[in-house]
Amino acid sequence: MPDANGRAIGPSTASLADYQNARGFAALQTLRGQGAQAAANVISAAQQARLRGRGGAGMLTANKWQTVRDAVAKRGGPAFLVCNAYDADPQSLISTTLVASQPFMVLEGVMLAAIAVGAREAYIYLRSGNTAGHTALNAALDQARSANILSDLIINVVGVEVGFMGGEESTMLEVIKGRRAMAQQRPPYPAQSGLSELPTAVANVETLVSLVGAVRDPAAFAKTGTAASAGTKLFSVYDAAGNGTLVEQPFGATIAAIVKAAGLTITADSARGILVGGPEGGVLPPAQWNTPFDFEPLQAAGAIVGSGTIQVLGPQTCMVDWARERTAYLTHESCGKCIPCRSGTKRIEGMLAGIMSDVGTSGDLDLLNEFADYVPDGSLCGFGWNATNPLKTAMRYYADDFQKHLRGECPTGTCVPVRTHRFAKKGVL
Repeated sequence: MPDANGRAIGPSTASLADYQNARGFAALQTLRGQGAQAAANVISAAQQARLRGRGGAGMLTANKWQTVRDAVAKRGGPAFLVCNAYDADPQSLISTTLVASQPFMVLEGVMLAAIAVGAREAYIYLRSGNTAGHTALNAALDQARSANILSDLIINVVGVEVGFMGGEESTMLEVIKGRRAMAQQRPPYPAQSGLSELPTAVANVETLVSLVGAVRDPAAFAKTGTAASAGTKLFSVYDAAGNGTLVEQPFGATIAAIVKAAGLTITADSARGILVGGPEGGVLPPAQWNTPFDFEPLQAAGAIVGSGTIQVLGPQTCMVDWARERTAYLTHESCGKCIPCRSGTKRIEGMLAGIMSDVGTSGDLDLLNEFADYVPDGSLCGFGWNATNPLKTAMRYYADDFQKHLRGECPTGTCVPVRTHRFAKKGVL
C-alpha cells in the first residue's frame, strides 16, 4: 500500500479485504460521492502533488489529463484510458512487480484516472508472458466486480509480446486496435484522438499507483522528492554480473545513493560506468554518479529516466563495444517505419563494429556524431529520439576508448574483432 508519500513497495495485498483494511478504495469512494466535481478534484490533487508521469517525458499528469478533458468537452463523447504495464525493457522489474503484488492498487489508480478523464472503458496492457501479473490482476478484477467496486467502468486486460516497441505510446494503441506494432505520426496526440478516434489518456502503471497516494494526501505526497518531481520512484538496479533487485527512492536521490540502496558498493576501480535509463539510457562515469535522479538533471547529463533501470558496468567494459552491443539490440527492436531509425541505427552499429575491430578511421567519429543527431531528428517516436543515447554518452565521457581503438588498442583488452576489413562498397560501412 502507498503511504502518504506514495511509496508502492509494501506487503502484497492479494485479497480485497486486506486492501480495504489498509484504506484501499477509500479515496475512490469519497470521490464517487462528489458527483460532477470528482474529475476536477482528482486533477487538482495530481496538480497539488506535482505528480509527473513515471515514464516517457515526465509530463505533469494533471496537465495531460486536463488536455483529455478539454478534448472531450470540445468533441463530445467519452474518453478511453490505457494503463501501460508492459515493461518494454526486458530488465525492468517495475510493472511486473506492481501488477503481481499490488493488483488492487493498480485497479484503484485506473479507476481514479478514469474519473479524471471521463473514461467509461479502460485497458490494462501488459506482457502476455507476465503470468503472475495476469493471474493476480484477473483475480482482483473478479473480487472487485463481485463487490460492485468497478461501478459501470469496463476494464479490459490485454496481453501481448511485441518486443521493446510494444511499450511505445502510439504503438500500444495500434496493437490494442488489432493493427501492426508500429509508431504513428503525432499530432494528433492520443489525448485528442486515440482509440476509436476518441480522446485517450495513456498512463504508466507506476504513475497510476502513485496517483493513489497523491489523491489521498497531495500535500504530504509533495513533501517527498524534488521541487520539479514529487514522490518516489521505483528502480530496477543490476550489478555487473546481471543480478537485479527492485528498490524505491525519492526523486532527487543521487544515482550513487540508489545503487547503495540496492545493496551495492561501487568505486571508480570496481565500475567503469553506470547505465541509467534502460536500453536507450546513457552511460555515466564516476564523476557523474552524484547526479540527482530527476528528468532535467539526467537529460543534461545525457541519460534519461526511461525504464528506471540502473545497471553497473564492470571495470573491463570497453565503451566502444558496449555502445555497439546496445545499438545492435535497438536496431533489432526498431519497428522499421522511420528510415533514419531503421537504417541509421544499423549504420551506427556497423561503424562501431569497424572501430572495435581496429579497422576504423578518424572520419568514422565525425560520421557517428552526424548519425547521433540524424536518427532522433528523423524519427516519429521516443524510440528513435533516444536510440542514440548510448552512443552519445559513450563518445562524450569515454572518448579515449574510441581513440585507442583507432590506434589498434582496446582500452580494456577485452574486444574480439568482428571484422577484418572495412565494407566500403556503395558507401556502406
